[in-house]
Amino acid sequence: MDTPSDPVTPTNTLPPDFWQKLEADPYRFGLYHVLRWLDARSGTRKPLGRDSLPSREPVRLRQEPSMAFAPSTICDVDRDKDGPPVVSILSYGLFGPNGPLPLHLTEYVRERIVHHRDHTLSAFADIFHHRLIALFYRAWADAQSTVSLDRPEENFSRHVASLINQGQKSLKQRDSIMDHAKYFFAGHLVRQTRNPEGIIQILKTFFNINVSLKEFVPQWIELHPSQQLGLNGSMGLGKDTILGSSVRDAQHKFRLLLGPLTRSEFDQFMPGTSKAKQLTHWLRHYVGIELNWDVEVVLKKEDIKGIRLGEASPLGLGTWMGLRPNSAGDAHDVVIDYELREKL
Repeated sequence: MDTPSDPVTPTNTLPPDFWQKLEADPYRFGLYHVLRWLDARSGTRKPLGRDSLPSREPVRLRQEPSMAFAPSTICDVDRDKDGPPVVSILSYGLFGPNGPLPLHLTEYVRERIVHHRDHTLSAFADIFHHRLIALFYRAWADAQSTVSLDRPEENFSRHVASLINQGQKSLKQRDSIMDHAKYFFAGHLVRQTRNPEGIIQILKTFFNINVSLKEFVPQWIELHPSQQLGLNGSMGLGKDTILGSSVRDAQHKFRLLLGPLTRSEFDQFMPGTSKAKQLTHWLRHYVGIELNWDVEVVLKKEDIKGIRLGEASPLGLGTWMGLRPNSAGDAHDVVIDYELREKL
């Protein structure tokens, strides 16, 4: 059960001149813009509009009784040393030309304030105005995915993660790819059928390089001894008889082509690097373990160099013996099986 507590005052996480600019020219600022700053940096335990006690919220919201049509959402800001700042608006509330109350009540309240300095009725209505405006802002903020990221307890990411079967906390940060990168590509990951265009678009956007894909790459699949032809076997000739210990297959493997890349980009995709791990995790996440794959890392012809003394270069990956003519074009020599190298 909630109990009364001391009023919450804004912390120093706001820009130093935030309130000065707001007080000097409040018409330049939007209400949602100001409330979002306070909601994100006030340090309150609950978002604005969710707490049951207004004293725990970092700002007081009220409507200025006036017959004027609102030129902007905020008309005045008043900072009180003994309490939270007060933000006054004209746009919506009980009073004014757009309010539900008769206009003569707005004139009456305005007259009491101006001529008698009596804020009783206005202050009473502001009790409801504060909750009304806060809930209206909360409804807007909950529908904005970017606003929900201002606080650690946001739910929008969880909703997107649930679409790609990662809504549980135990499934967060399980590999080298940031969770929000997966949420960004949820449109591709949510599909039940995987296609080359999906993984190409993911890798091109994530790594900011040229990516293409070659399907139906031949490979040799080793056969279990029980599936090989033997003297005591019962295989039918011409039906299920296979000679040898392996079979050629072209249906279960594809090859990614990265580049052409500069030398620095080329080195970033060598085995053991962070980008090589990210590439492996992306393919495992998108393709799974059903298909085999390897990567052809293409180096631009301008960056191809031979062996030189004093320079370190991985043997068999980025080193060429002698001089390679430019007419040979970009280097397509390096083909890496990242998963196989992880097992070594």
